[in-house]
Amino acid sequence: MSRYDAGVGSGRGWVDAGSLTGQSDLASPSGGSGSSGVGMPAGIRESASGENRLGGRGVRRQGAEVDVWGSVFDRRNIIPFLSASTMVIPITLVGTFRLGEILILLLFPFYIRSMMQAMRNREVSLLMIGGILWFVSQVLSDLVNGTPSSKYIRGWGNIGLTMMNFLFYCGLYRDRYRSHIGTIIGMAFGGAFGAFYLYFFGDKSQVNPEQLWDFYVSAWAYPCFGFLAYAAFGAFPWLVIGAGLVYGIVGNIYGGRSDGLIALSSTMIFGYLWYSLLSGQKDLKYLFRNGAVLAGLLMIPFFLLYVHYAQSGVLGKTAKVQIDLAKNPYNPIEVLLLARNESVIAIDAIAEKPLLGHGSWANPMHLRKLYLLKMREIYGAKAPKTLVHDVLPVHSVLLGAWVFSGLVGFLYWVFVITRTLVLTDRILRFGSVAMVSIAVVYLPFFCWHVMFSPHSFARFVWPSAMAFLAFASSDRSRFVQASRVV
Repeated sequence: MSRYDAGVGSGRGWVDAGSLTGQSDLASPSGGSGSSGVGMPAGIRESASGENRLGGRGVRRQGAEVDVWGSVFDRRNIIPFLSASTMVIPITLVGTFRLGEILILLLFPFYIRSMMQAMRNREVSLLMIGGILWFVSQVLSDLVNGTPSSKYIRGWGNIGLTMMNFLFYCGLYRDRYRSHIGTIIGMAFGGAFGAFYLYFFGDKSQVNPEQLWDFYVSAWAYPCFGFLAYAAFGAFPWLVIGAGLVYGIVGNIYGGRSDGLIALSSTMIFGYLWYSLLSGQKDLKYLFRNGAVLAGLLMIPFFLLYVHYAQSGVLGKTAKVQIDLAKNPYNPIEVLLLARNESVIAIDAIAEKPLLGHGSWANPMHLRKLYLLKMREIYGAKAPKTLVHDVLPVHSVLLGAWVFSGLVGFLYWVFVITRTLVLTDRILRFGSVAMVSIAVVYLPFFCWHVMFSPHSFARFVWPSAMAFLAFASSDRSRFVQASRVV
């Protein structure tokens, strides 16, 4: 079970990649910028040439200095912090909203001009156009399937709020995408509040003792890992890599297998990035590709260790049952499908209506029965007897969009994953170390949850993160182009 189920151009071409005043300051050819750089931590540098160096105890991109900690206490982080930290609080009006969404709705009129200007960004406009096509496909699906109003209002609202949240954060980040650090801190605070409330006041009957990490830790711990990477990778890369390894191992032991896998994937890329910068590589064009390939290769021994410890019961009863049920426990695809068995019902639903899907909040009885039958074939007496969900439990943004909205919805989220890869690679090649760190944390996080988490991830977490990638990568492109002007 995922935590998202819980519900709770410059004068001579020398350009600073963006000071923490929120503007892109002009720097003189001597290297001075609009700020003195006093008190800035060693190790964080960015250069108009994109040149990489090892400095002090950490990684530098020489040139304009970035005050990492100054950005944390900037007052312009207040709105991102509040919107993210309150996104865990449900509010029942006409359907269920989150308090953060209510805040965004109240602030929306004040950011309309900024949001319209943000639409000039190519990535934003493409994502918004794709979102509109996804919405239109959902409407057509509901018309063809005769979806009742009680369901299509929820389906349309889900898509509408997802794209509204994304557009709002684009308006928020248009001038200063570093405000996203306020969002990351807000996610951590909101996750900690949700865990605290669940532990002391919530309904613990829904808490699986085999997945304590997902219920009480993951929602605040992963944003903390992202913040640590942002603040420390430039000066203390070994600290970030060590923390990532510990996070991945401990998460697996306490039931957060997906979360642990994501953290380990990011850590592998961080390790390769550190090695590349240590070795003095100037062109990081292929670093992302090579780092991803290396991470995949290093996952093989980690997977073998996972199978060993799961079979011995160290990783809990659920992991042991899944490994024992696998015909070949060393086949990662089979193990993955056993862990994400909701894909069974999604594939059956897609095969039945591949073009327009089943409509909003579809819950056909024959597909529910077929799912339970297949679960009994796999799990035997341990299979669930009933489904309590009022919607097909596809547990995937990607497959869910196809099941409920049709092929266009699926293609939209394939496009989202593709752009995530492209934008991350762009930031990795041209961004400051601090921004690169956030992008590396997000890459496996995005890809995994789009494929294996319910739509709540797309609605509550994806909008701010995708807006950050769009503007951070765009700023890098302008920065590099300007640096070539003499």
